[in-house]
Amino acid sequence: MVAEKFLIVIHANQQDVGKAVHGLLYGQELYEAGCEVEIVFDGLGTQWPDEFGKPEHPFHALFKQVMKSGIIKGGCQACSGFFEVAEQIENAGIPLIGNEGSGGHIPFGQYVKDGFLPIVL
Repeated sequence: MVAEKFLIVIHANQQDVGKAVHGLLYGQELYEAGCEVEIVFDGLGTQWPDEFGKPEHPFHALFKQVMKSGIIKGGCQACSGFFEVAEQIENAGIPLIGNEGSGGHIPFGQYVKDGFLPIVL
């Protein structure tokens, strides 16, 4: 069976720009291939929306393109609070998502139950 639903979790820290960028690239490519894709920012990855949102960032245009496609679904509520970037995520137009049962973290288990294949970068 071929997976057609993907959850891309961008967990990369600020030194791993390649992982964060590839999360966006893979998501966009899968979306354009007709797959269902949701991208979420988790852990230290919650710092990326603010970075990518800066017009001078080399991957700003890619970020805007992926945002326009509608596949960026959220940033971890718990992690964005811990790393003090919740306001920046919301200012980027990305909702905070969290599961009350896991202390405000993304509903990873629910994604798997719903048939999403997770890709963590």
